[in-house]
Amino acid sequence: MKSIRLAISSQAKLWSLERPFSSFDFVDSNFGGCDSIRRLFSLSRSLEGKTLLEEDLPNCSDVTTENDEITAIYPDYKITGLKRLSFWSSRFSSLQRIKRRKSAELLGYAILKKDTVPSLNVNDWHVFESVFIKYPHKHNCVSLARLFRVCVRQERFSIRGVKYCQQNGLNKSCAHVALKSLCASVIPSKEISYKKINQIAEKAFTPTSKQKKFLPRNGLQVNQIRAVLDNFNIGYMDIDYGSSPNILRTIYPFQKLLYAGVESGGGALLAFSLQEDEGHIIPFFGHTFNKDTWIPDAEKAYFHVGETRYIPSDSWVSNFIAHDDNFGSNFCVPPLYLNKEKVQYVLEVYRTGCKYSGVMAEAIASLYLYSLLSSSKSSDNIWFKRLLRYVQSQQVILRAIALTKIEYANHLQSLFDWKNRKELKAVSEALRNSPNFPEYLWMIEVSVPDLFPANKRKVGEIVLNATDKPSASIDFKTFLLARFPGKYMLLNQIKQNKPSFVELPSSLQSHTPIYMCN
Repeated sequence: MKSIRLAISSQAKLWSLERPFSSFDFVDSNFGGCDSIRRLFSLSRSLEGKTLLEEDLPNCSDVTTENDEITAIYPDYKITGLKRLSFWSSRFSSLQRIKRRKSAELLGYAILKKDTVPSLNVNDWHVFESVFIKYPHKHNCVSLARLFRVCVRQERFSIRGVKYCQQNGLNKSCAHVALKSLCASVIPSKEISYKKINQIAEKAFTPTSKQKKFLPRNGLQVNQIRAVLDNFNIGYMDIDYGSSPNILRTIYPFQKLLYAGVESGGGALLAFSLQEDEGHIIPFFGHTFNKDTWIPDAEKAYFHVGETRYIPSDSWVSNFIAHDDNFGSNFCVPPLYLNKEKVQYVLEVYRTGCKYSGVMAEAIASLYLYSLLSSSKSSDNIWFKRLLRYVQSQQVILRAIALTKIEYANHLQSLFDWKNRKELKAVSEALRNSPNFPEYLWMIEVSVPDLFPANKRKVGEIVLNATDKPSASIDFKTFLLARFPGKYMLLNQIKQNKPSFVELPSSLQSHTPIYMCN
């Protein structure tokens, strides 16, 4: 299915975005004051956009597929507008100059579509899809960004970001576009149509007293969302709080699953209730990091003394980054803004190859950590001794990251300790080429207060097999290795439920940089 973003335009026009150009006047005059379209111009302004290129587009296969689906539901439907907007960091006043432009100058693009259904009094523009680059702040972490190809006039460019889509209230709801956004990053090689989503959803539909027949505009049920993800072999962990015991809100806070999804590149969905039995669902794909937050220290010292075995790295998250199809793309959402009683559903999407949640990987590593350190041989390494003290006082920090075997080997090879010592290349090469090492891993980074938030550094990691679901018992079957200052620890054997380990030397004698998702 050919994407509309690769269509060659029939007509085009250039606009300077610099003063006295008014984006408010432009959106009011051309797009009915649509909030999500106005947001595009706000993003461009914050990125210091200089030039706008507006193109009229012909129908392409993915748009035609949607038009046919809507027509089957509403016979008086017509498409009455289809445009592509591209926003540029450079100034140019001639369409011929587009040939000289580079992908690095492209700030974002948007496909805008106008749907008309007289019987429903619908005559509205919406954002069919758009992608903008990440805001260039070092504390904005977006692991879900992917490379998209887009045509402007006859030239092709590439842009890295997270796809945003908006519902039209006809063949797609907020749940449809949230799924579309995440699927575009998790399985970027496959263009998933709304028609395909609706075909899967219709088979999984459960009639209710209020809805006897599946109608896409009414949204998707939890079992329909699961059916779509299952169809495309996308792994996930979800909690339907609305139909579960209330204790789950405490055992599995929705913020934990959101963080696990966005930190490791799968993303997450969150549904919350509104007034009069209405709800809304939005996709999450990143977070912002606040190194000076007070919460981790206060939680341990004042409010939960003796209750926690470690400090989760999400304690330093100041905002999640999400799309809201009602308003636009790339919004910051404070973790504590949403009332937990209003949250009805949360879903963590696994990165490809992973069979269990980052929440579970972190919990398993916390239990393994104590066995590892209690079994470790004594060491004169000052950082290993410091780690022991932090673990004993339950001040150790854990952060779960999903990686491929190659990514972990590359990360290991890139590390340098505080005195710029690097690991022997033979170690990463052995991991990279080992047939016994699984292709997908959970790397749970181990750090300590002040070192982690201020310097973004760690004292080691515990590596787990992500391709097999762990058992309920702590049996070390998912354990692959642990690295601490000056040593590696490999499982030797388990006797009478007690593990023993083989220790090998590491050239990394102190703390090293954490894995950077963005």
